[in-house]
Amino acid sequence: PFSPYYRRSALGLPADPFHHNALFFALYQEGRLHAYHFTRFPPGQVEAKEALPLDLRFGENRLAAGQGKWHLTLSDENANCRHLEAALTFTAPLPVLSPPEAVLPEASHFWLPAAPFCRVAGQVILREAHNPGSEVITFSGTGYHDHNWGRLPFASEIRDWYWARAALSGEQAVILYHVRPRGGGTAVSHFLLFERGRMVRHDAAPQVHLSRPAINAFGTVYATRMEVISGECSVRFEFGARLDSAPFYVRVLCRATLNGQGEAEIGEGIGEYLRPRMMSWPLVASAMKARIVER
Repeated sequence: PFSPYYRRSALGLPADPFHHNALFFALYQEGRLHAYHFTRFPPGQVEAKEALPLDLRFGENRLAAGQGKWHLTLSDENANCRHLEAALTFTAPLPVLSPPEAVLPEASHFWLPAAPFCRVAGQVILREAHNPGSEVITFSGTGYHDHNWGRLPFASEIRDWYWARAALSGEQAVILYHVRPRGGGTAVSHFLLFERGRMVRHDAAPQVHLSRPAINAFGTVYATRMEVISGECSVRFEFGARLDSAPFYVRVLCRATLNGQGEAEIGEGIGEYLRPRMMSWPLVASAMKARIVER
């Protein structure tokens, strides 16, 4: 949906999903965007197995799964002629969660927190154009994977949504998914608490209060504090420094404070705000198109 080519489907025009294949990669370092890749691939460069285990290829890029691990290998050049090579392995302690959760009452959009807490390790290599040297980043830590899908266009049904995920001590993770439909209907919220990869709480109707509005450089207003009450648990998510920003999207550093499980737990993570209606604006679509590399 971040591609302007999404508009063709959103407008009801004929569109084959395999004509809209894209790789998006963002690397943040010290609170700033450090590397950005947005590449579209024609159908002839895409291979997708219909049966499990997952094996997906976009040109030289591949995502393959098996035995609780996902292996991601990337080889791409962005619009600034910066070359990316990466090899990452994600290891989930438990199988993916199922079934998915409907995030709108009419079940037109779905969300699946497939790996709420996993281990990730690997290496990223960046090479600048006309520079013989390379920047090598080797790391290991914790990861997260989820999946969204549904009927187009988003903007006809979803006013906006908030998502936040933070890792706490003891291999705990808290996740908030809060969707507000168009037309002022009842918001749909999911609060999830995980311990060692296992879900120990799922509240599909928590109390969520949004406050402390902020505005980005494009005039997009969003809340920076989300107070969540779920039974004896309460969590405060606070959006901090912006990592990435657009007229329809904000990605931020996030802090979460969990109460109700004894001593308060504090963790760090990522938060996002999306207002899809603005993706259809011609000026926004043109700006996004300028950042896309066509293979």
